[in-house]
Formats: sequence, structure tokens, C-alpha cells
Amino acid sequence: MRAYGRLSALALLLALVAAACGSAASAPVAAKRTIYMTALEYKGTTEVAKEAFPTSKLPEGAGYVRKAPQGATWETSTYRWEPGSITVYQGDEVELQIFGVNGANHPSKVEGYEQAFVVKRGELTTVSFKADKAGIFRILCGTHAPSMTGTLVVLPRA
Repeated sequence: MRAYGRLSALALLLALVAAACGSAASAPVAAKRTIYMTALEYKGTTEVAKEAFPTSKLPEGAGYVRKAPQGATWETSTYRWEPGSITVYQGDEVELQIFGVNGANHPSKVEGYEQAFVVKRGELTTVSFKADKAGIFRILCGTHAPSMTGTLVVLPRA
């Protein structure tokens, strides 16, 4: 697991423990939470003379792309949700406002809530649901797996 992955997992674990140990008075009252997200594609290029084109196998799916050298340069790209993790409390009304920057479309869903939606380039997509189940749920793009996977953390109300 990469260092940032371990730190994210540790921060999430600490947040869940703190929420579970707190009193009912420590959790805010249920509210509408609007979270602004973006569908992005990160790109990088380099020159063959500086870095050899890698030959390692990439995971299945269109989330990671590596384009063979075109002349003196080669390119990489990956798709991501930003922010990659969002946190709400159980009972909150959640509204995701997701703007598509890159990629023609992203057929997606919030696992555990079965919220299916499509984010299109240049459009704002609204996804609304009640966070009625505590836990950790993936936000998945069906086209750009595995890299375009976000996390919805629903903290329990004590």
C-alpha cells in the first residue's frame, strides 16, 4: 500500500473510532450536505531520451493509459474524482454536484446506495440521496476503473 493510502486509511479509522466513541451531542444534527466534485484526467509526458517507455503491465480498465512513444515523447494519463473521499453523517441528505472536465462521459454509481448517474464533459450532474447507512462506500466510474474510484464515508450517529 502506498504511503498516502496508509495515511488515508489511518485517518479514516481514527475518524470512525472518534465518531463511535463520541456522545450523541458530539455529532451535528442531520443536515443537507452539498459536496462539489470534479471528474478529471491527469496527463503527463516525457521524452524517450530522458525516460525509457515502461513495459510493466497496467491494471485492467481504462483508468490508466500509457501511449507508446510518438517520435521523441510518450504520454500517460489517469482519471480521478476530486475530491477522492467525502465524509458525511448518517441521516444527512447528500447532494453531489459533479462537473465533468475530461472524458466524454462517466457512467457511475455510489455502491451501497445504488445511485446510478452519468457525468458528461462540460455538464454539472446532481446526485441526491439520504445517507441512511453508516460505512464506507465506493464511488465508481464504470469506464475508468480502477483509478476513478472515490470513497463515501458515512459516519454513524451515536
